[in-house]
Amino acid sequence: MKTVITAVALIAIANAQLYNITSKPFRLHLTSKDGIINDTVTTCHAGALLEYFCLPNSEKASKLDPTANDTFNFNTTTSPQRSANQSDLGTEGILTWTLPLTNRMGPVPLSVYLHYDSSTDSATPILTASSDNPQHFFFNEHDELLVQSYINWTALPPTLTVPHGIKRWFVCKTYFAGYEYENLVWGLGAGKPENPTCIAVNVKRVFV
Repeated sequence: MKTVITAVALIAIANAQLYNITSKPFRLHLTSKDGIINDTVTTCHAGALLEYFCLPNSEKASKLDPTANDTFNFNTTTSPQRSANQSDLGTEGILTWTLPLTNRMGPVPLSVYLHYDSSTDSATPILTASSDNPQHFFFNEHDELLVQSYINWTALPPTLTVPHGIKRWFVCKTYFAGYEYENLVWGLGAGKPENPTCIAVNVKRVFV
């Protein structure tokens, strides 16, 4: 187990070295059109070096970590990728958070990847140290969190299109390893996920 943790920590360090320009710290604020959700996400424990983005005021998340940090960073490279001709896409980067371990490993940088379950139509953003291929995100001029799309999947046949940002964020009640969560989810496709608890939200960074 110690060897595994050391290995994933090395991956985390490698990601940190590649994406070595760190933004000012910020919180991620979620809002829904109907006003039901108006909250700031916090990390909640989902496994060894695994953290979900949960709603701290949720009464349904049975494994919330009350000491989890809710402040994140956006890391970019020394040669940032920016989509020219597109005002809705800023610089490409990865979402990061530092796990405050107190053992010999010390704090471990985590980054977000999207965990896909082939049995459903949504993906879960998870902070981990073990992903060597973190999800790339963008923030637009309104500080909204986006994923880039450059293919028109509704065309017949699908075709390339001008790169643009899409927002398919939801808050859903989910289940993993015997625990309930209420956490941030990414919808796969233009429609609402099949999970009936999902509520569409906007995700915006607020610098602290």
